[in-house]
Amino acid sequence: MKYSQKQAMWVSILIIALILSPVAENWASKPKDNFPLSYYPMFSKKRKATYGLYYFVGYDTTQKRHKISYKIAGTGGFNQVRRQIRKAARSDRAQAFTQKVAEKIANKKGDPYSNLVRIELVKGYYHLENYFLKKDTLPVHERKVAFYKIEKP
Repeated sequence: MKYSQKQAMWVSILIIALILSPVAENWASKPKDNFPLSYYPMFSKKRKATYGLYYFVGYDTTQKRHKISYKIAGTGGFNQVRRQIRKAARSDRAQAFTQKVAEKIANKKGDPYSNLVRIELVKGYYHLENYFLKKDTLPVHERKVAFYKIEKP
């Protein structure tokens, strides 16, 4: 099928108009999100330089730090468990939740869990730009929310 020059021009204008149409939302008082020409602020929203999240860390007899997998802290996928941890950390259940995780770890066999003597529920603050661009995965600041000494059975 051959297109005339005029048909090709109109198809090109239509495609360019479709591509540029979300830009008009920049001047709307209330931008709306319609798929597939989405105007969603997920990627354009200004964020703080640091981002805080809750997680568990464990310490062995030599005080070496070990990351605790989210799978030990709760059931479900990563984001679901992350929300469970955050909810417990922000409530008065932080200590009880930490104790529950410590009891699960006490029954674990193999490294590093069998060597842990203490776990902590902490809120770590990470510099997002450095984390993703420079691979600086250490927290800028950490705040201890709860801790529990692991008692072996």
